Amino acid sequence: MKTYLLATSALIVSGSLALAGGFELQTLDTSAMYKEGSFGSLSYASINSNLKGKDAGGTKLKTLKDQTLTSLAFKTQVGDIGLGMATYRSGAIQMSGSSVSTFTGTEMKGNYIPSVNAELNTMAFLANYSFSENFSVIGGVKNNQLNSFNLTSIYGSYDISSKSNSNYVFGSAYENSAIALRAEILIQPSSKISTTGTYKSSAIAFPEDIDLNGDGDATDVGVDAIFPGDIPANVPGTVAATLKTPEMITLNFQSGIAADTLITGSIHQAKWKSAQVKVDVTTGNATLDTAAAVSSDFSDSTKYTLGLARKFNDVLSGSISYSTEAGSGSSSTSTFSMSNGSKSINLGLQYSFDQANLSFGLSHTMFNDVTVDVNTLTAPIEYKNNTATTVGIKLSTSF
Repeated sequence: MKTYLLATSALIVSGSLALAGGFELQTLDTSAMYKEGSFGSLSYASINSNLKGKDAGGTKLKTLKDQTLTSLAFKTQVGDIGLGMATYRSGAIQMSGSSVSTFTGTEMKGNYIPSVNAELNTMAFLANYSFSENFSVIGGVKNNQLNSFNLTSIYGSYDISSKSNSNYVFGSAYENSAIALRAEILIQPSSKISTTGTYKSSAIAFPEDIDLNGDGDATDVGVDAIFPGDIPANVPGTVAATLKTPEMITLNFQSGIAADTLITGSIHQAKWKSAQVKVDVTTGNATLDTAAAVSSDFSDSTKYTLGLARKFNDVLSGSISYSTEAGSGSSSTSTFSMSNGSKSINLGLQYSFDQANLSFGLSHTMFNDVTVDVNTLTAPIEYKNNTATTVGIKLSTSF
């Protein structure tokens, strides 16, 4: 049955906005490895964000940047072994913040959302082997390339150098071609990228006192009890940064339920709690080093997807799916948090001609609300009623 081709491709084209747990953007797709003979595909997607954060003054700022994604996949058969490769944007932290001082006199004002343009691009080299018509194993090596990027917060500017690492993936699958059934499990161990960079501080003039308990008295608590001293501008320093990718377990499933009709599903679990981003700064000023240090507070996440795919005729197929990913709560203390989970509706359409397929995908993501409140000196940032729309196109061929 050709119907299953669309069910997978529509999700690839759409892209995955997994902002609840960590910084994952697209997941590894292995569907090319199960094609007969040789296969290749090229896909392009555009993420259009309407995700905004509102500060205490009521100012809204578009926080999640628009992004474009290009992915490649290729597979060929050498005897009983399938060999292939896939490229995808496995992670991204793309935030646009104002990065201004939050203090004016004795009031807490401004927007302390950081600006970041970090991307993690992955190339996977895969192989699979079938023991029988029903059982097969799959495995391979992944190369993860972290681009050089800048992070700017109210405490200064951090220029981080590019770095790469390698880890592996393995799994197995059960197939029954009579009903287009395939159940696949993939396991991807965690990995760590360590890199360096440079830092330059931004000036912050803390007020002498501030009303932290909201009783109207700005002299009851001294800021110097929390942060002893202002931060001068342009203090240079070095950066030691660590980025970890989580252990991931993915279950992909599809089966025919009627003539030319498939049900599809997936469960994708990522252990983000043990895979954080950490940026340490060394300037020679211990107080500044502590204030300027950056760390994430990601939580474990599980994303569920359920869908249907239908072959209308020999050239046209369609699919629809629904995805949901729970967050860790309606409040957060991490400036990297932009949602408390999400829900997505994904639509796909595929047109087949000769030995090629042209697929179109549309995904609408609705983010659950979250309030980010870092500490007693900063006003909360509210993310409410946010969405993102992803559109994409994919060209694939068998030969």
